Amino acid sequence: MNKHVFGPVPSRRLGFSLGVDTILPKYCSFDCLYCQIGKTTCLEVERRRFFEVEDVVGEVIREIEGAKHVDFVTFSGSGEPTLNSDLGTMIREIKKRVNIPVAVITNGSLLFRQDVRNDLMDADVVLPSLDAASEDIFHYINRPHPLIDLDVMIEGLKSFRSVYRGRIWLEIMMVRDVNDDPEELAKFKDIIHYIGVDKVQLNTVTRPPNVEIRGMMEPAELEKVCNYLGDNCEVVCSFEKAVEVGNEEEGWEEKVLDILERRSMNLEDIIRITGVPYLKAKSGLAVLEHSGVIESYHFGDNVFYIKPHR
Repeated sequence: MNKHVFGPVPSRRLGFSLGVDTILPKYCSFDCLYCQIGKTTCLEVERRRFFEVEDVVGEVIREIEGAKHVDFVTFSGSGEPTLNSDLGTMIREIKKRVNIPVAVITNGSLLFRQDVRNDLMDADVVLPSLDAASEDIFHYINRPHPLIDLDVMIEGLKSFRSVYRGRIWLEIMMVRDVNDDPEELAKFKDIIHYIGVDKVQLNTVTRPPNVEIRGMMEPAELEKVCNYLGDNCEVVCSFEKAVEVGNEEEGWEEKVLDILERRSMNLEDIIRITGVPYLKAKSGLAVLEHSGVIESYHFGDNVFYIKPHR
């Protein structure tokens, strides 16, 4: 089983994304209400080395060589990737060896630091989050480390935009009755203009969250917010790319468990990732659940699977 790499997984924003996890679970500067990975166990802002650079880079290269298709190599996973002080070195080493764009999904909380901005300069796309435009809502949704405040985070995003020549796609996780009122949306609009990101991507709570919240917004509601925020805003839609369904049972269980270690998936996700037909995927998941290796959760109209952390 891979230690650092999972997927490729179907990403709604990045196509088939080969995930790179360089953080121990769950080191993060936030403890977001909606996080599908679970509660933050190490709320942290100090950067450090977690793993050997060559171990991570070597695993990425091996997986790319064996994968049918990868749209992005994406640093994300079990916590906040910018907490890894070797992030910049890993990005540069991967880009030296493969011709696949590199993305970093970050909560954006550490971009006020010069060393973090430097580490992200060689990424092709950086996807930070901004879930609140007011300090009280920021603390309610993201539950940040005490040393992080919203104004500093916004200034960090602005500073990064001023020096970074790649693409910045800002994600806003819309939570019903929390950050969707007209006053908050007006503040969002001003902040988006101030930072100057390339794209704004609206999301909502679609997977089992960290805390029981009823925050899912309907597509029509998201489209209304999208139209208000401007032409560079889009609603993040369901993953549309598909793989050819065939008989790919070899390594099926290992591949699925690698991903479920870090994120929940539904049956449709698993079929798209593995190419295993519907009935085989469904029966395989039933066996894993019956044996206690994975757990299922009903969320909305979907059933999601995840590997529990013991």
